[in-house]
Amino acid sequence: MFEKNHSLNFKSSNYQPLAKTFSLQLESLRGLSAIVVLFSHAFQAFVAPQDVTLYSIVRLLGQSAVMMFFVLSGFLIGHSIQKNIQQNQLFSIKTYTMQRCKRILPPFLFALFWMLSLYGLAPYFFATQSHSFEIIPALMLRTAYDFSLHELVGSVFFVNEFLTPTLSANAPLWSLSYEVWFYILAGLMAMWRYAFVRVGFVITLLILSVLNLQFLVYFSVWLLAFAFSFNQVRRRLDGHSLKITQWIFAIFALCIAIYDAYQFFVIDQVKTYQANLFTMFNACIGVVFAIFLLQLFLKQHNFKPIWASSARFSYTLYVTHFPILLFAMGVFPQSYMRSTWTSMLAVILSMSICIAFSWLVAKFLEPQFKPSN
Repeated sequence: MFEKNHSLNFKSSNYQPLAKTFSLQLESLRGLSAIVVLFSHAFQAFVAPQDVTLYSIVRLLGQSAVMMFFVLSGFLIGHSIQKNIQQNQLFSIKTYTMQRCKRILPPFLFALFWMLSLYGLAPYFFATQSHSFEIIPALMLRTAYDFSLHELVGSVFFVNEFLTPTLSANAPLWSLSYEVWFYILAGLMAMWRYAFVRVGFVITLLILSVLNLQFLVYFSVWLLAFAFSFNQVRRRLDGHSLKITQWIFAIFALCIAIYDAYQFFVIDQVKTYQANLFTMFNACIGVVFAIFLLQLFLKQHNFKPIWASSARFSYTLYVTHFPILLFAMGVFPQSYMRSTWTSMLAVILSMSICIAFSWLVAKFLEPQFKPSN
């Protein structure tokens, strides 16, 4: 993939603003990825208990969308750090930290408040008059709208998936924990000239990897996209090798997806759905996406942006939709679903509610979206 092995020189990164067309493409990918995650969870909540025909495909589709988030994040954080250095001569950790906090914290804190509010309302609106869902002999997204204080504290401090489980009532927050630590490691890399920072980077990455090896795998994919944002890396790329690498990882991802379906339908006989293949699949599809993103930047591929404005509420949608779906599951249990068509209608209605809600509250929670941030 690379002709030579070169380390990144942050001081002379030759920052260039992103082209308008490419920025719109990134916005489109961000917004559509959030909607794909929403669809995956809505499908699991309302359709899967009645029809599991597409269950394996839909779950992997949701996983793929999360990896697209990671790839976009890696590329854009690399670009943001270069802009930071250009504007401040040297990397400003204060500016970087403020940008990340402004981007991450308002929707995140609101999502926790929103989740707790729906939890308090659940017994008054659920068909079971409790926090539990109507139990049926089928695959269910959850059996109750519930969480523990242990999970809540872990998520507040972004140590979920490392020291605590992620909130059961807001499962997508698992990736936000990873994302925050990606930001921290990227900030340390931007100050690489200091020996104590290099030591801190190695120790931090080692601890996180020991606590959760999956983090190291996903950070490697994120770091690949991060590297692609630098001119000195792009200049040394071999385009032919890059395409071959992309095809190899795409084939690996397809093979894993096929075996995942085989495991679900044949080995487990639709009684349970294991996630043991997700990490391998996500790593492969993440590499494919990272190379695709680079090809878009280099104008080797092209696509017309679709609903690019959805990026303005995509993060809010991502962190708030899961509690809404769980609440809907309690209010409209599976006994109300007479057919797969009724379940699909529930998917459409619940997705519409989640999108409309996110669009509204994001106006107050998310800063004006700029791809370079």
